[in-house]
Amino acid sequence: MDNIYNKITEAINNNIPSWLVTVSNVTGSTPASIGMKMLVYSDGSIYGTVGGGEIEKKIIEKIVSTRTDKNEKWSYNLGTNDTEAESTNMVCGGIQEVIVEPLLTGTPLYIIGGGHCGMSLSLLAAKTGFLVTVIDNREEWSSKSKHPNASNTICCDYTEIKKHINFLKDIFIVIMTHGHIHDALVLEQLISEDYKYIGMIGSKRKVKIVLEDLIKKGISEEKIKNVFSPIGLDILTHKPDEIAVSIIAQMIAVKNGKVEIVFNQNPLA
Repeated sequence: MDNIYNKITEAINNNIPSWLVTVSNVTGSTPASIGMKMLVYSDGSIYGTVGGGEIEKKIIEKIVSTRTDKNEKWSYNLGTNDTEAESTNMVCGGIQEVIVEPLLTGTPLYIIGGGHCGMSLSLLAAKTGFLVTVIDNREEWSSKSKHPNASNTICCDYTEIKKHINFLKDIFIVIMTHGHIHDALVLEQLISEDYKYIGMIGSKRKVKIVLEDLIKKGISEEKIKNVFSPIGLDILTHKPDEIAVSIIAQMIAVKNGKVEIVFNQNPLA
């Protein structure tokens, strides 16, 4: 049991969206006992168990699909005449109840670069359902004072960026450091990892140079074409708050599957 509490601490400290499921009551015959716990991550992976089988599968699927942001009690019918509990095909003959507690919810967003555009983006992203981590190699720009709405802020050398990102298929990454050399360094390290969205700020000329250099280094053209860069919707602005709006609009469209309205300015796409 101690191990699952270690996992809970790890999830919170590393800004990983997750839900704790605890068996709160059982009636009759069930595969679980009161107090059993399971940690469910946003991609459906788990740690621990609440009995296995169909009931566990249903719980995981419901968490992943609803991403509930409040404590809830769910009841499951394992072959009784109870009409209020959710039915299953299990024939144990009991009722199993679980409490589902969200530890951290939201779509994970890593903002690499905490400057003026990063500040605007972290504020707006947190208000639109993103779980924000800001990473910068300068302490003053990776602070809570600069990013009060971020769930986590990290100061590290950009050569060690991968150590601080939990790569999952649903994460979003925005690269906007204080220099194109840093942007290129970060993109090269992250481009081949798992993510839902990766974007990099910059002029079309700068972006073209960076992406062509990555091709020369052996990065696949498919990966290159999936980079949203210049990042955001083209709304003809250089103001940090408006740039943030253009990026958020693009990310929300990607998150919601509205790919037909997403304009990728990538010069190599």
